[in-house]
Amino acid sequence: MKVRKSFTIDEGLLKELSEFRWRNRINSLSEALEQVLRLGLNSLKTMQEVEEDEEVLEQRRINNETYVRIERELNQYRGKYIIIALGKLIGIADNFEEAVEILRREAPEAKHAIIKKVGREEVIEREWPGLLERLK
Repeated sequence: MKVRKSFTIDEGLLKELSEFRWRNRINSLSEALEQVLRLGLNSLKTMQEVEEDEEVLEQRRINNETYVRIERELNQYRGKYIIIALGKLIGIADNFEEAVEILRREAPEAKHAIIKKVGREEVIEREWPGLLERLK
């Protein structure tokens, strides 16, 4: 559905948009503006995804370094779940569901976390965005 809106635009920008229209053989200025906006918005979305990915990678690195640093001390929590986020041990839980609750409460802004049952070889490692939705 198309919507008609009125707005002001910088004269130089309008000239660039018109040139873009003619170079790309676009039928109208309106279609050219729509195409440029779509390209720009997609580019911004991609940039945000790249930044988020870099943030996840950095948090993963920090959390893994923390795990390696405290690994020897974890034997005292055998059979329990440890939660590492934002580069620190943020909690100990009796079960996975409780671990997720601790993670939600103590590090809601975390994009990566490690939840591990001490005494098990398996490390449960997840990106935080979307994890809560999958667990609901």
